Amino acid sequence: MIEASASGKLYLAGEYAVVEAGYPAVIAAVEQRLFVSLQQAEKGTIHSTQHPELEVSWSRREHQIYANSSNPYQLIISSMQVVEDYVRTFGVEVSTPYRVAVRSDLDDQESGAKYGLGSSGAVTVAMVRALLAYYQQEVEPMLVYRLAAISQIKINLTGSFGDLAASSFGGVISYHSVDRIWLKSAIKRFSVRDVVEQDWNGLAIKLLELPDGLELLVGWTGSAASTDRLVATMHRQLDQKEKEVYHQQFLAENRLCMEKLIQACKENDAAAFEAAIAVNRQQLRDFSANMGIVIETSQLTQLCQLAKEQGAVAKSSGAGGGDCGICFVRSRDQKETICRAWEGAGIKPLPLSIACRE
Repeated sequence: MIEASASGKLYLAGEYAVVEAGYPAVIAAVEQRLFVSLQQAEKGTIHSTQHPELEVSWSRREHQIYANSSNPYQLIISSMQVVEDYVRTFGVEVSTPYRVAVRSDLDDQESGAKYGLGSSGAVTVAMVRALLAYYQQEVEPMLVYRLAAISQIKINLTGSFGDLAASSFGGVISYHSVDRIWLKSAIKRFSVRDVVEQDWNGLAIKLLELPDGLELLVGWTGSAASTDRLVATMHRQLDQKEKEVYHQQFLAENRLCMEKLIQACKENDAAAFEAAIAVNRQQLRDFSANMGIVIETSQLTQLCQLAKEQGAVAKSSGAGGGDCGICFVRSRDQKETICRAWEGAGIKPLPLSIACRE
């Protein structure tokens, strides 16, 4: 039996710029996890607690993995294929079937409602980790990230892959997205191992620490957001010339804000960190208004206002349109007061902490 896990993620800042290659975001891995176990078996199967009634059989034909029925496990099967293609180049014998079992603590355990912590990223990373361990390969964060990104791009997932980076490395990171056009081209031309071992255009992942005295506090508004849908909406709006111009301005201003935020982490400057978070919130509000999309819903605005009234800085996290908001508190009393205010407004404080580095 091999078991691996991956943390969820929350964007602290830079979420709408990082989808463009080379633009930074700051992302935290959070200590709420998804678990994958692998066990050699007589036949290959996949089972997840998210679909308790469904068990899918799989098999190999000429090194290709096929599910034997329609299923919701595209990400899992793509990860299996990519890792097996990778390890095979090292002469590893890949022939025995195994049982895949997935269980997730990323969602609400009573209702099953999604908090927006990046379950698709976590299941990809956990699968890659488990498979590398199963085939007795080194489980190293950058390798895990790259194999996970290849697994997702092979099934045409969009986004920056920042969730994969956060789940692969743990802690808090600054993240510059890989150039996805370059990556798609490389995957078509080279083997998985050759792609993994190349320099990835645009990609940069650096470890950070929150400034001393600041604690992350997360509130859930009770509605889920789809990153793919919201980002796709953004790109449809960009057909208009004036919005193209504004988008470039937004990217430039966001980059400056992220540089200040990252520098604040490096210099352990809590006040500068808070100031940059406040600026990034306003940038997202302006971006939302100018691009005609909903990022900060009325509930997220209330979440931010209630935190602000207690002297804390707050903003939406990730795609927006619902899901989570975040704030940074300096004391236990401040934290407890904000939590009570949120609960009174129907916002659920989540017991999340930043995950340890992998």
